[in-house]
Formats: sequence, C-alpha cells, structure tokens
Amino acid sequence: MSTTELASGGESAGPKLIVSPFEIRDYVLLLKWLVLAGVAAVAFVAVWQFGLLAEMLRSDRSYISLAITLLFFGTSIHCAVGVVAVSKELNAARRVQRAIRANPTHFQATESGVTVAGTPLMGGIVTEHIRNLILKSRGHDGHIDQNILMAAFSGLLRGRLQVGWFIADSMFKLGLLGTLIGFILMLSPINAIKTFDPLTMKAAMSTMSSGMAVALYTTLAGLVGGMILKLQYYFLEIGTTELHSIATQTTEVYVIPALREE
Repeated sequence: MSTTELASGGESAGPKLIVSPFEIRDYVLLLKWLVLAGVAAVAFVAVWQFGLLAEMLRSDRSYISLAITLLFFGTSIHCAVGVVAVSKELNAARRVQRAIRANPTHFQATESGVTVAGTPLMGGIVTEHIRNLILKSRGHDGHIDQNILMAAFSGLLRGRLQVGWFIADSMFKLGLLGTLIGFILMLSPINAIKTFDPLTMKAAMSTMSSGMAVALYTTLAGLVGGMILKLQYYFLEIGTTELHSIATQTTEVYVIPALREE
C-alpha cells in the first residue's frame, strides 16, 4: 500500500487511524504509558528473580504489602483502559477539529451525531458535546452559553482520574499504616522481657526484627506503588487536558460563532 493510500485509508474503507503520512500524534498517549508499563514490568521481573518479592510477602505478617501489590496491578489495568479510551477520543477529536476548521458552516444535529455542511463528523465525546450544544442553541436567539455543558464534559473526563488519584494516595497511607503496625510489633516484646538471659534476648530480637521488616517492606511497597501509579495517571491527565482543550477551542472559535450566525 502506498503512502497516499495509507493516508486516505482507501476509497471504500471507513475512518482510519493514520490520516497523513507523518501523523505522529496518533496513540502517543498510549505509547508513553506502554513505555512506563514496560519499565515497571522489567523492574518487577527483576525483583521477582532476585527473590525480593517473595521475601517481602513472606516477612510481612500484616499482609499489607500483598494488598498494596494487588491494588497496584488492579489500578494499573484501570489506568490502561482509561488511556486506551482517551487515546481513541483524542484521535477522533483531532479529526473533528480539522473537519470543522475546513468548513465551519451549516451545523446540523442528527440522531447518530453531527453533520457539517452535509458531511458527518467522526463519532466521539467531542462530537456528542457539539451535538448537545447545537440542540441547546435552538430558540436561544443568538445567545449560547456552554458553561454548564463544559462543566459536565470536564466532570466526565476527570471521573476516572479522581479514582486513580484516590487509590494512589491510599497506597501511601497503607504504607504508613504498615509502618505503624511494624513498630507496634517491634516494640511489643519489650514488655515481655523479664530477664536478660541469652535465650530471652534472642527471642525478643527475633520478634523485633520481624516487626521492623513489616514496617520497612510495607513502607517500600506503598511508596513505590503509589509513585508509579501517580505517574501513570499523570499521563492520563495530560490526555484528558488536551481533549478538553480541543473541545473548548473548537466550540468557542468555530461552532458557537457559526450557530449564532445561523
């Protein structure tokens, strides 16, 4: 297939991911997340091979480290689903923006979406927002205020982010909780010491070292897991911010002025 055919997607094909020979922004958000996930996966395999992960799970009597590990993998999958969804919406939003820039006239809301000068726009959350704006503009005599719609649009985009930030912060707090539990386990044998013979001291030191291991491993798991999760959701936030910016610019600069004129 030639570069021109690849750019156009063929005569009979539907919307394609590649719209120009050098379109480098398609799924760039997903690619960034995959790089981070790949580095984290390599680090996890290395920790597993060296036996550090098994040692952490064996030494942590509170099982907080296990809970943090499972929570990390589950939330990473949640973030991956969000990254894929936002990447698709960004690709659709860029195409919608280019189509509207080319001919920002005769906006019509249909049952399935929006048409611009008779040409249907690619489906997506931005197209749905434009459709709602067109429906709202009917009967408003030139005055169109999209503040409420933009607030709802922003809330829809940030719903997944709020879940991620909450879980990431919870992982830090779980690590702190494990630290406190570890110190309690470490200091509890002191009250039981009645004599200072070698056997009693050896048993006390063994219990204290076990409590210290709980404190250190849970703190480490909470810090590492929380930081990696925050970085993942930071990439997702960049994508949602760009999507919101595209929707705002397209509607304020092209859609609303055209609806006022019509």
